Amino acid sequence: MQTTEGVLVTEQGQLENMASDFYRDLFSAEPELSPEEILAHVPRRVTDDMNKVLEAPFSAQKLERALFMMGTNKAPGPDGFTVGFYQTHWGTIGASVTNAVLDFLNGGQLPEGVNQTTIVLIPKIKHPQDLKNFRPISLCNVIYKICSKVLANRLRMLLDEIISEEQSAFVPGRLITDNVLVAYECTHYLKRKKGKSAGVCH
Repeated sequence: MQTTEGVLVTEQGQLENMASDFYRDLFSAEPELSPEEILAHVPRRVTDDMNKVLEAPFSAQKLERALFMMGTNKAPGPDGFTVGFYQTHWGTIGASVTNAVLDFLNGGQLPEGVNQTTIVLIPKIKHPQDLKNFRPISLCNVIYKICSKVLANRLRMLLDEIISEEQSAFVPGRLITDNVLVAYECTHYLKRKKGKSAGVCH
């Protein structure tokens, strides 16, 4: 692997430090950002009634439902346990896991080590020599995944109301390619219009 200065690095420890520094710089927020000026022009979409739904206490039933919605054989996180292990032995570990997850969701207390993540680098091209040529994926612990899934399930109930019709990605039933088709049809329409009835106003 090569550094930004073109120096070849081969030792495991140096590779780990280089990858850690690269992604820390990539995903760290700029210290002088001021989003308030932008947010002042963004219309409010979440109503008081929606906010009550979002802030309602989480239940053990919602947690269990979220767990059994997940695939059983996904790659395990740092603790080595898969979703299938939790689902199979839920009768034994369910109470302890439920208490831990609800303590976080309802009280903000996340057990130590739950958010530890293994980062795996997937090559984008053959024979990559630069960290930019890798796609990082995060392998999280199952308890962390349960917390995320419960939150996602609650947000999903309101997405259709708070996301505009123009947002086509990451919404069930919509495709990002829809925007490409709309842009193509608009361009095609404007090209065909001629004379005084042209589609573009000057």
